[in-house]
Amino acid sequence: MSNVLVLDIGSSSTRAILYDERATLVPDAMARRAFSFHVDSEGHSEDDPEQAVERVTGVLDELQAHLSADRNITPISAMGVSAYACSLLCLDSEGKPLTPVYTYADTRFAAAARALREEVDEMAALQRTGCRIRANYLPCRIAWLKQNSPEVFRRTRWFVSLSDYICLRLFGSMRAGISVWSWSGLLNRRLQNWDADWLMQLGISAEQLPVIAEPDEWLEPAHQETVARWPMLRGARCLPACGDGAAANVGSGCVDDSRIAVTVGTTAALRIVSSAPPAAVPGALWSYRVDHRRELIGGATTEGGSVFAWLRRTLRLPEPQALEDALRQMAPDSHQLTILPLFSGERSPGYSEDSRATLSGLALDSDALAIARACLEAVSYRLGMIYNELRPVAQPGARLIASGGALLASPTWCQIAADVAGAALTVCEEPEATSRGIAMLALDRLPNMAGLQALAGMTRLGDTYEPDTSRHAIYQSAMARQQELYRRVVG
Repeated sequence: MSNVLVLDIGSSSTRAILYDERATLVPDAMARRAFSFHVDSEGHSEDDPEQAVERVTGVLDELQAHLSADRNITPISAMGVSAYACSLLCLDSEGKPLTPVYTYADTRFAAAARALREEVDEMAALQRTGCRIRANYLPCRIAWLKQNSPEVFRRTRWFVSLSDYICLRLFGSMRAGISVWSWSGLLNRRLQNWDADWLMQLGISAEQLPVIAEPDEWLEPAHQETVARWPMLRGARCLPACGDGAAANVGSGCVDDSRIAVTVGTTAALRIVSSAPPAAVPGALWSYRVDHRRELIGGATTEGGSVFAWLRRTLRLPEPQALEDALRQMAPDSHQLTILPLFSGERSPGYSEDSRATLSGLALDSDALAIARACLEAVSYRLGMIYNELRPVAQPGARLIASGGALLASPTWCQIAADVAGAALTVCEEPEATSRGIAMLALDRLPNMAGLQALAGMTRLGDTYEPDTSRHAIYQSAMARQQELYRRVVG
């Protein structure tokens, strides 16, 4: 028997969670620290690296105290780390931070992205790296630093992700996970190492980036000071860090191209795991990695639960159950509103990173409930466009598997998503898909444990929402109206 400790460095909380050998949560073995990114009206979205370390040490302290009190807990054989992707932190020659952590949601780099697109063939970069030349990827951020903070750029010894820095502090070394760095735009997807064209373009060297861990490599056991503070880690090997999106796919049971994962948390994404990915990446999608053997094809939006949070914060909406009941009773597109829900810019499918939300068609009888329903439908249209791009990559009849707190909190939204796609949508009932995915990947590596496919087969699935053909037709017309507004506003 083995337990796996998962360190989940998310965008709203940091958690330490324990899983058993069936990738099932160990009861009452979770510690959590909530936080928020530092944001402002100029597009900043930052995390403090030292506060991030404090959150990690805090949850490990709390979990260690729990395990010390419970003598019946199975020892920890492995550890895994998931982290929010597209983060950048500059370190000096002593490994000390020179900058805050720039998060995926920081929009200040849009001008640098536009400038790079004038110099570099974006579609060629997409095929090499799986990423377009956009503000959330690291080439644009490094170019921005070089121009706007030349002294920081000159002093930077390492360009790293937050997960690299956490591993440096816990394990004393930086062996980067290929999954996390496949989100960066700097990794050559064919060679599975740093892209020489981008290094030359940016004026940096491979030595300024972490070493990518080899296939099936474990990080060395925690150094002596770490084990002294957290004896539970003694002898536990650690997986190189994995991107949270890849982990969520695996944790929801979507480990091959027979299932498409639909995740709606703060942001949203549709993704599919493939061991034989397409030779060419579709222009509306991206290609990241789960590990050295499995590619992750999909598209992500900045809009998701963040839109619902904006609705709750801005409009005088009823309490959750009353709101759900009211939204369910409304007919599809009955409000005749057309919304571009690009509150934080756009990622897939159009990648207009400095766009903003647009509400069109407001009338004197447009109330808060109409706007709320229109926003849920609008986000679903955006996901529907990504689904249309992703279907050719999937097996015929691939199942849609839904996860993410924002979507699962609203059966009405689940039904809207199924009707827009014209495909059945099945709810994943795993309470922690991201951390469970990390546990599954770790168990897959351990001897005498169930493999990834077997663990995926144990995934708890719930209700299935079947699409209605008449509602699908209404939504297709409304989606076309949204695309026309997009052409007029965004271009």
